[in-house]
Amino acid sequence: MNSRIILKIVLVGLYIISYNSLNAQRRHHHTNRYKPHAKYTKLPHWGRAYEAVPKGAFVFSYKGMKYRYHKGIYYKPFGAKYVIVKAPIGYRIKALPVGHVRIILRGKTYFYYYGTYYERSDNNEFLSIEPPIGAKVDALPDGYEKVRIDNEIYYEFEGTYYKAIIDEKGEVWYEAVEK
Repeated sequence: MNSRIILKIVLVGLYIISYNSLNAQRRHHHTNRYKPHAKYTKLPHWGRAYEAVPKGAFVFSYKGMKYRYHKGIYYKPFGAKYVIVKAPIGYRIKALPVGHVRIILRGKTYFYYYGTYYERSDNNEFLSIEPPIGAKVDALPDGYEKVRIDNEIYYEFEGTYYKAIIDEKGEVWYEAVEK
């Protein structure tokens, strides 16, 4: 009788181990189908024209253009409508949007949110910059184009090419590889 109980325990243990192993493999395969813009699906769509901007949007002029800014998203006038764009290069903000990603690259710290990269300025503001090559981000806005180059898949977004990589935890990141 004791040997039957031990056998049952061993079999249940093996079942649990094999079940966890199979589920871990399924999760890994799921990451291969991950959409680069999944994190941002609830935000307004990149490049789409909107009749109005959200209430409470901050209006600012930069190089003769009147932009709107609301919760990390930049709106540029487009006729009578507004199109979502990345921050104009060189524009400064006092605080980063909620949900930004911190990037450390070659000993320097950058920040990223919804297509815009920032670096801290001397006066503790955040300056919008061009994408640093080698930066890894967790998501791209949905305005990217999937491109095949030399049998490799890249995501072109606003003139920068990104390559999907999987880190040691099985998470998908997008690395800026060239302009």
